[in-house]
Amino acid sequence: MFLALAVLLIHPQIAPAIPSSNDIASNDNSVVMSAAVRVEDSENSMSAAAASAAPAMDASATTLPDAPAPMLAVVGSQPPVAFLKSGQPLKVSVAQLQAENRRKQMMWTGLAVATSSAAMFDAISTRRAISRYGAVEMNPLLKPFAGNNSLFAAIQVAPVLLDVAGRRMMYSRHNWVRRVWWVPQSASFVGSILCGAHNLSYR
Repeated sequence: MFLALAVLLIHPQIAPAIPSSNDIASNDNSVVMSAAVRVEDSENSMSAAAASAAPAMDASATTLPDAPAPMLAVVGSQPPVAFLKSGQPLKVSVAQLQAENRRKQMMWTGLAVATSSAAMFDAISTRRAISRYGAVEMNPLLKPFAGNNSLFAAIQVAPVLLDVAGRRMMYSRHNWVRRVWWVPQSASFVGSILCGAHNLSYR
């Protein structure tokens, strides 16, 4: 019995096993590797989730609201008459403007010669009626010149003034004035012809 108690008292204590440094390093490596695996798995799952959500977001982003239907009735209707293309060109070239100006210049020159000739005809017929038949000049502006040859110069004043007026009207800023530039010269021509015809009626 004493032997058994001695064995129990003397037997060496079983010390706890102290892990060696190699065991600690291997345990740390295994812990780090398991953590890295878990992190990689979580990243893979997140990327897979993002990849699965991306097509849905693209599909929702590309879908636009429905556009309103076009009004085919308005487009297919007949255009107003005011917007129809005219047969004449809208642009005028410089050559056409120059040709139009030359034509007006020739007309103005012709009317100036015609008015001067008609005024001379009126003066000649007036002098004939006064000298031969005793007629009296009724125009107060020409009456002082009716008794001598100065009538031929005085009677040209009115046609010259009307020629100048017609020239100025030809280049007026107002469109309606440019259209009737020939009226003063024509009136002078007609008036002189009528006066000369009246003077010839004296017998």
